[in-house]
Amino acid sequence: MPISVQLEISDNNECVDAPYWLIIDPMQMMKPAPRSVAQMITGPFFSRESAEKHLAARHYEFSDKAVVWCASGYWSHQYKEAWRTGCKTAVGGE
Repeated sequence: MPISVQLEISDNNECVDAPYWLIIDPMQMMKPAPRSVAQMITGPFFSRESAEKHLAARHYEFSDKAVVWCASGYWSHQYKEAWRTGCKTAVGGE
């Protein structure tokens, strides 16, 4: 069953195609277990500003090493198409 998702798209794509932002909070891992890696990631966010606001508002949940990181959704066909469709809609295309 198809669903419709509405995203607030940032104008600042930081030179990547179909960007999204994560909060990465690195910690020492004794072994590279997927659960340990997943615990270091919060997001996705659809603008740097919203990720930074979340980090500032909930700073007590993160270490001092937490950073906002921009990643590309280019390799996810569905995400890339949704992003591009959203951008066209936002500027009055299609």
